[in-house]
Amino acid sequence: MKVPKLIKTVFDKFPLVKYPEASLPSTCLFPAPADKIGTAFVHSTADDSIYPQSIRLLTILKLAGVTDKFAIIPSSPHAAPKSGSVPYVFLRSRPRIKSDLLPRTLYPESKAFHQWLASIAPSFPAFDTAKQNPLLSLVDIRLRDAWLLTLYLYPANYKSILVPRLTQAYSHSDTSTSIIPHILAYSASREAQQLLTGSTGVSRITETIQRSIITNAEEALDALANLLSDSGTPYINGWEPGVLDAAVYGYLWPILGLELKSLAGDGQAQLKTLVKERKALVDLVERIHDQVRKV
Repeated sequence: MKVPKLIKTVFDKFPLVKYPEASLPSTCLFPAPADKIGTAFVHSTADDSIYPQSIRLLTILKLAGVTDKFAIIPSSPHAAPKSGSVPYVFLRSRPRIKSDLLPRTLYPESKAFHQWLASIAPSFPAFDTAKQNPLLSLVDIRLRDAWLLTLYLYPANYKSILVPRLTQAYSHSDTSTSIIPHILAYSASREAQQLLTGSTGVSRITETIQRSIITNAEEALDALANLLSDSGTPYINGWEPGVLDAAVYGYLWPILGLELKSLAGDGQAQLKTLVKERKALVDLVERIHDQVRKV
């Protein structure tokens, strides 16, 4: 594309310079007391959070019995280092696991996070990458896509859940009554749409694609429910809940708890109905919730 002469002249005289990424000061992410080993930054600590990944991280820390070692701070992706994503754990110092020096910033989906977690909570079930990654993909792709579609792209849920939650998040500032929450909601919806087009390989999320996303989620729920029922154990991980259980809980807890509406807004969202129809998964959510609410 040919750049207009006027714009080219301006940028020739005042070139756009992209500065290298600067490291954050070691203290800027550490409002935690000296007895804490790190800070966990999450979207929200509320019981009715709409952020599955943050629910997942908090659930892992609680099930592992290490919550008291962290300061838990609600945060924004704007404050996240490098990747611009929340949640993450920021440690007081870089941990060394055998000969590996791990980064201070750990994301719950990373291998480094699992290595670190095993070192500070050896009794917590270790994450079996070869065995559990295929199952985790059911959650992180199929359930995630259905969740993004239902919350961010269905107009009724966008208006009744997403916008009010963002307004509430900014209630402490002068932006709570402004257009800012609506702009953020629109931006979040656009980002969700980009994620969906990326995972489905299409340019538009048509009605056909929407049905396909819900069908894929239904198959994922069936697989998880059958695995749980056939195992004869209370958790997908076995007799004790693990990372996979926390990931499933991260999505199913808000799906069951929120008043999610259908695309037309005249009834319950199909995704919520599908979850409620699978008693094994509903029971799993209740068991995990009973554990984490005690912490």
